[in-house]
Amino acid sequence: MVSAMNRRFVANSDLIIDLGMNNGDDTDYYLKKARRVVALEANPSLCEKAQLRFKNEIAAGRLEILNLAIWSNYDRRTFYLNMENDHWSSLDRTWASRDETACVGVNVDCVPLKYLFARFGVPHYLKIDVEGADHIVIGQLVDCEYLPLYLSLEDCRFGYEYIATLSEVGYTGFKLLDQSSVPNLQDAMVGHKFSLGSSGPFGDEVPGDWLPRLAIEESYSREVRDRSNNRMAPRTRWWDIHCCGSSFDQSSVI
Repeated sequence: MVSAMNRRFVANSDLIIDLGMNNGDDTDYYLKKARRVVALEANPSLCEKAQLRFKNEIAAGRLEILNLAIWSNYDRRTFYLNMENDHWSSLDRTWASRDETACVGVNVDCVPLKYLFARFGVPHYLKIDVEGADHIVIGQLVDCEYLPLYLSLEDCRFGYEYIATLSEVGYTGFKLLDQSSVPNLQDAMVGHKFSLGSSGPFGDEVPGDWLPRLAIEESYSREVRDRSNNRMAPRTRWWDIHCCGSSFDQSSVI
């Protein structure tokens, strides 16, 4: 485990890593925001579609699409494809078959986060949306000396635990982004309007101020779930948690 005091947050990288590419709408936005994008997706059919959609960016060396799943170690596991909603596909069969929907298993190679960082470099932004494995990803950050300056992940009912882990590895600023509001947002700097289901903006462009841990937990308890895990908003609203490693102190940024 690396001490939080010895960690550095990477701001000068030209890379964004998209964990959970799905239909590629996020990847499309990230290509407008960075010179290089690496997109990871376990669903082989979605990877095939993205290869066609982004053939020019791939040919230019700006995008690499990996048909892999993120995990705690190198492995080969069953990935469950939800046949009604591909956003729900997961390594966790219970997660993938929610609401009694049908799913089909396919074998997929898995890699840990360190593989991506070693092969491509540490990104300045890491998007995590991997349906039931988000905690496995952020749990690996404790062993990293260099971390993305910005990171986001889907709330998935475990917001307090996620915020605690991210705080412990050194992230100091947090925001909540109501994903149901994303279609109302746009990034005027790159001329991008966000679609429903996409992750939306990241970093300083997420609406609102960066809040320290205690303040974001208070906001989470009022807007998302209370301390007893009772939902505080209708199911038409769902959240991503965004964090920043230098919101109050620039000394750890490189």
